[in-house]
Amino acid sequence: MLKKTILSGLLFCLLLLLIVRFAPLAFTATEPGNWWTSLAYFFTESGGTLGTIVGIVIACYLYTINETGIKNKAVVFGKAIIGLSLIIGANAAINEKITKPILKLQRPSHVYILNQLQRAQIIDSLYTLSKVERIAYFDSKIKEQPLLFKQIDPKILAHWVVEGGYSFPSGHTFNAFLLAMIFSLGIEHNSHSKKLQGLHYLPFVWALAIGISRVALGAHSWVDVSAGAFMGIAIGTLLLYIDFTRNLITHKH
Repeated sequence: MLKKTILSGLLFCLLLLLIVRFAPLAFTATEPGNWWTSLAYFFTESGGTLGTIVGIVIACYLYTINETGIKNKAVVFGKAIIGLSLIIGANAAINEKITKPILKLQRPSHVYILNQLQRAQIIDSLYTLSKVERIAYFDSKIKEQPLLFKQIDPKILAHWVVEGGYSFPSGHTFNAFLLAMIFSLGIEHNSHSKKLQGLHYLPFVWALAIGISRVALGAHSWVDVSAGAFMGIAIGTLLLYIDFTRNLITHKH
């Protein structure tokens, strides 16, 4: 089961790399009222905080399907949700507090905003500010000169402002591929349903869409999302390979 999950994850990582590297995606999902903008934003939000929480709940439900009795189901669900929350939360914290601050790569959206404001030369000094201070800066400048950004959908602008942190790697893509690993193994884990097992690749389709959306929205570069995807698969493989962490989720060897 785990080998199939790992292989699927790697194949979709490679597919994502090829798409975001060679397709002209950057900033294609920013036009107001455009269907592609709305679709890309939907997928991005599905990989955000709320979407991840919903995903964790769904994944935990998958691991209760083979259990009998309400008590057993509740125990497995509770165990899985605690384990998954700790695993994903810890990795998200490492990404935001350690990896990104060390590498300090600029977001494409930040470069775009400063170019529109004709202040590209201040980007290095801007990144010496805290994340909260950068958010406040972008918010105030966009509100001061709204006509400079009339070609950008308001919800995308708001998304750019809120995401005031560094760019590399893509946290959304990292979480999506990590969660997709867990989803996929959860589907495979439901050994009583062959039809459900056949859908083990669908979580990776979702993760792929999130990675594409991050580039299309201008929130990340192809390097950011590719690295996030491979890191998500690597961490997911490690966590699911180790008996202790795998059993926190699956309840079984």
